Amino acid sequence: MSISWLTAAFRMAAAAAALAAPTLASAALETVAADDGARMQRLSSNAYVILHEDATDEWPHGNTGVIVGKTGLFVIDSCYLPSRARADIALIRKLTPLPVRFLMTTHWHFDHNNGAVAYRDAFPGVTLIAERNTARWIELNQEYWKALSTAEGSPRRESLAKLEDELVKGASEDGKAFDAAERAKREEVIARRKAELAELTTLEVVTPTQLFDGRLSLDFEGTPIEIENRGPANSPDDSTIWLPRERILFAGDILVKSPLPYVGASWPVHWARVAHELESVPAAFIVPGHGPVMTDHAYTRTLADLLDTTLARVEALVRKGRSLAQVQDELSLDDIRAKVPEWSGADVSEDDWTYTHRTLAERAFVGVRGQGGL
Repeated sequence: MSISWLTAAFRMAAAAAALAAPTLASAALETVAADDGARMQRLSSNAYVILHEDATDEWPHGNTGVIVGKTGLFVIDSCYLPSRARADIALIRKLTPLPVRFLMTTHWHFDHNNGAVAYRDAFPGVTLIAERNTARWIELNQEYWKALSTAEGSPRRESLAKLEDELVKGASEDGKAFDAAERAKREEVIARRKAELAELTTLEVVTPTQLFDGRLSLDFEGTPIEIENRGPANSPDDSTIWLPRERILFAGDILVKSPLPYVGASWPVHWARVAHELESVPAAFIVPGHGPVMTDHAYTRTLADLLDTTLARVEALVRKGRSLAQVQDELSLDDIRAKVPEWSGADVSEDDWTYTHRTLAERAFVGVRGQGGL
């Protein structure tokens, strides 16, 4: 069955559903369970999302999807740290005692799959699903990140030691003394980073057990689920999960609003095409890899505009013979930034935007020249 045929079918079914009954899109999402680090929101009668606070000041947890079947659950992405995944399982159990039968991972980035071991331990029969190439990236990069982070004298350990030293001295590197609020903040940052390193030290790498190529269609206990590898976008292989009956799209890190998109090591030439493809999905709810649930494609279109504009402007600079450093200095994206107020909000420093701008410029530079990132 062709993708174009399926897309057309989904559109017709969605249009019929929209006429037949109202959706929850216009209403505030109900929180059905919460703890001090996450909240679980209802998307439909059988689908939920868990939104998380960041794991540390440096690393986030990805969003987690939960689909309830007749006898079990289908979960999407398992967070950065196993401790948070175990806490998610506790939240899920407040909703239902049903076991998790499938855990789907959207892409290899470890903030979406390090927690798989918690699901494997809690539900020994769980099937771990991933796209075939993604499965290798998961295994390799979990091992890499564990070794890189926890080695004696690693940059992460040195950074933590520096924070601890400053706390003892009661002042930052520039000599400015900490007030009570800053001291408490530093203590929290240090505690989270120490806990992170402790978990990474003992992390058990869990590899996917069911692999697929291209597309996987499931009837999960009465709920149709369409899984599609969209190819290179935010990672080398990004999969989406589409519930055509409920009109819910789990987009993984193809879409991130945290509040900036994640662009490091991305593939913007192909990512732009993928973003436009997602615009045609008739979703009532869109769950990004990070950030709040969306009820329309306004952000999808803005992301596509950011990518299209970057590629066009970078190519124009390349044709003038500009070097990478010159492209990064000369590329202007302020007009696109202005379209999303959160990209200039209090949660985004100029350093954050500069990193996003220069990194996206670099990825576009190698992509449009056929050197990588295609």
